[in-house]
Amino acid sequence: MSHADDATKTWVSAIPKKNADGNVIQWEVEYKYTKGDHFHIFKKGVRIDTPSKAPDKYTKAELLTLVDKDHWDDMFNKKYTAWTATPVVTTTDASFDVSTLSDS
Repeated sequence: MSHADDATKTWVSAIPKKNADGNVIQWEVEYKYTKGDHFHIFKKGVRIDTPSKAPDKYTKAELLTLVDKDHWDDMFNKKYTAWTATPVVTTTDASFDVSTLSDS
């Protein structure tokens, strides 16, 4: 199971831009993923090449398909993994003596 599968997903907004016929020509979508203390809001504008429906004729599932939710799931998984990863600890040994190394 991925982090995105466990995340709470909520709609922030879906704003349609319409043509003179009232059909959607573009959507501006914001969708929020939350898991524990971590969250990310994805935003995407989607142009509708063949406007044929009014905003209220779309479903949430259609909008998620238009914005490529699978890609957002993948990106959230990567972001969550980075947020929760143990930081790499590095040290500098300023007293290292290079002359102790072999010449070949």
